[in-house]
Amino acid sequence: MPLIQFENLSHKVDEKIIFNKLSSTLDINEIVEIRGPNGSGKSTLLKYICGLHTSKNIILSESSENNIAYLGHKNAFVEEISLRQNFKLNGTNLKDELLKIFGLSKLKNQKYFSLSYGEKRKAALVNLFQSQKKIWVIDEPFSGLDGASIDAIKKIIKKHADDGGLIVLANHQEEIDGSKKIHLGGINAS
Repeated sequence: MPLIQFENLSHKVDEKIIFNKLSSTLDINEIVEIRGPNGSGKSTLLKYICGLHTSKNIILSESSENNIAYLGHKNAFVEEISLRQNFKLNGTNLKDELLKIFGLSKLKNQKYFSLSYGEKRKAALVNLFQSQKKIWVIDEPFSGLDGASIDAIKKIIKKHADDGGLIVLANHQEEIDGSKKIHLGGINAS
């Protein structure tokens, strides 16, 4: 059985159909990109996959329960405390190797509010990467980041998939080589 399966999954807001009759399976060793224009339901589909929205048309395997790390548009860090304190609050150890890759090593003691948008996003991604969860669900991971950071994220994502993980992400940026695509916005899921 795949980690996650949905069949004929639909979502509407008021009377507007956001997506209709989506079907797909998501399993280990996969990178799955959800692609489509703004308002096509990418973030909403991620919320179904995480269990934040529920439907009888989506099935999570036993091995996926309590094994999902989710990062939405908001980074889920406390603005008034340091990066180090945020990691401690989240129960995550600071791994110098990842901090160095993303240029965050010298920022560990800075208040989160003083970081740039890109630095905040990179810190939130580092937190997710250290989660020890098999399934990573990420909304727009490359938003606001420079090319070197995007390349580093792609390598980390690829390694996680190769190590038996599943990564599902909404993505407006360049496509990830070898990923499975689910297209929203009038195009059937593939």
